[in-house]
Amino acid sequence: MRKFKKYLLVLVTLVCTYATLNVKAAYTYSHDGKIISAPAGYSATIDGVYNILSNAWGGNVNEKEFNSPEDLYIYTETKTVNGKEVKEDVIYIVSSSSSIDATTKQCYNMLFVFDGNLNYKEKYSKFEINPDNFSNLELSKIKTRVDGSAATSAALTSVYSYEKIKEIKAVPYEERTEDQKMYLKLFKVSGVYRAQRAKRDANNVIIEGEFEDLIYLSDTGNNQIVIIDAKTYEVVQIISTPSDQAFSEKTFSPTKVVTDSAGRIYVISDGIYEGIILLSNKGEFMRFVGVNYTTMSFWDALWRNIATEEQRKQMTSILNTEFKNFTIDSQGFIYTVSRAVTNTETGVTNDKAMIKRINQAGNDVLVRNGYSVPKGDLITIMTGNNKGGSTFSGITVNEYGTYTVVDTKGGRLFTYDKEGNLLYISGGKGSEVTDLENPVAVRYQGENLLVLEKNNRVVIRYTPTEVGKIINKAVEYQAKGDLESASEEWQNVINQNPNYELAYVGVGKTYLSAGRYQDAMEYFKTGFNVEYYSKAYKLYRDEKIKKFFPYVMTGIVVLVVFGIGYKAYKSIRYKKSDAGFGDE
Repeated sequence: MRKFKKYLLVLVTLVCTYATLNVKAAYTYSHDGKIISAPAGYSATIDGVYNILSNAWGGNVNEKEFNSPEDLYIYTETKTVNGKEVKEDVIYIVSSSSSIDATTKQCYNMLFVFDGNLNYKEKYSKFEINPDNFSNLELSKIKTRVDGSAATSAALTSVYSYEKIKEIKAVPYEERTEDQKMYLKLFKVSGVYRAQRAKRDANNVIIEGEFEDLIYLSDTGNNQIVIIDAKTYEVVQIISTPSDQAFSEKTFSPTKVVTDSAGRIYVISDGIYEGIILLSNKGEFMRFVGVNYTTMSFWDALWRNIATEEQRKQMTSILNTEFKNFTIDSQGFIYTVSRAVTNTETGVTNDKAMIKRINQAGNDVLVRNGYSVPKGDLITIMTGNNKGGSTFSGITVNEYGTYTVVDTKGGRLFTYDKEGNLLYISGGKGSEVTDLENPVAVRYQGENLLVLEKNNRVVIRYTPTEVGKIINKAVEYQAKGDLESASEEWQNVINQNPNYELAYVGVGKTYLSAGRYQDAMEYFKTGFNVEYYSKAYKLYRDEKIKKFFPYVMTGIVVLVVFGIGYKAYKSIRYKKSDAGFGDE
């Protein structure tokens, strides 16, 4: 009995230990939504962690400046070196602050620039704005941060008076001293993005073959978007609150920005629940796109119409419809993440559209053909501070449609293919420097992932594991239509993890394409894919019918002819017999 209790105690200890460590345990979900063991798709080592102590940063970034990192963006530059085109990555990170440091009396809102290996290049705490390029009316709408006992936002013209601006304009730019230059300071900066757009003349007509290389900064605390030249870091445009009736009672607080190939600007604004704001290249409001609809009762709708702005902010059911982050792919599709939508009348939460792929018409066209819809963890915590499903804070997509979302609740990275199949889960919370306590941004860099971790103030480079590399190759081949190569990689996945159901579906698709329907059916059955099994079965049945139809029809015809002939023969015979009997 004592021996049994001893073993039981050991077993309980092991179970409890596993439950504790299972926060980071590698897993995925089966076709029926059950957790099964599976290797992680990405992993990180201490070599992939970058912070103020890293040699790569060389002591050029201090703790106060990198106090609250908010966003990360990777831009690939094309340069000509020795007559050859060379691509180089530039990495941008913004760090935000809303309070004054007691020692330095500064409010740190920074833009950091790194090379593709995260080696420090430069940093900016303010940006020059040349008054020659702006009218007085435009300057009056621009805001800047003012540091005092507390950081505040103020009109640029209250810091630089019109007399001072006139004095500055009177001096040729090349002759201006440092005291005669104007600077804009960011306040609660929360987003960074870089892109090229077609250059336009004074009449807003595109100048053929000329482009502007621009960095867009979400200057949330100043209620504006600051657009700077990517080479000189000089302010070239400011987008303030759009002069449209739609914003008469709304606060324009941009948090994230992307642009499309036409130079149109898409904005997520804190406190805006109607959708993503679409602006023209000049900053004029066009419309809202990708609205996250929620169902409200009549009384909820009535109350929202008469409520004050402060009361609206307190309506948690509406806050759930707000977009949190987004990215745009090379085809102009916008991938977004948001919170689950709650029906205010029934209290039922719909988490089926937390990830969207929005087209130019503003419609969600994300494919959801996986075993379950892409929504992160399928099994949710029902009680405690972390109850509920995944809470996404960032999304990134690669060139063949695979996308990864980052979940702040579990510190995990969920990767899906363009069909909506969950490929693998990576990351997790914990006490190690490679863990994700509060990830706020994720970006693909080739096959790697860069994740910005806010709490620990680090950038973590995740690299694909061995099985992750194989899965990535299989998905890429499949996306490019090379099913034979994809099948080989999927078979390699099966060899490493026989429980990986999606791999069987991948092999089955190759057999289906090759006309080996019976083999395809076997793989689809093992992969629990009813849709493709039905397709293979239908084609298999049609093939068999087509193959044996001539023989069956020939047999039927022979039988019919034989039957008709035999009947005719009997008829003639009976007639002869009747005729002979009459003669007698």
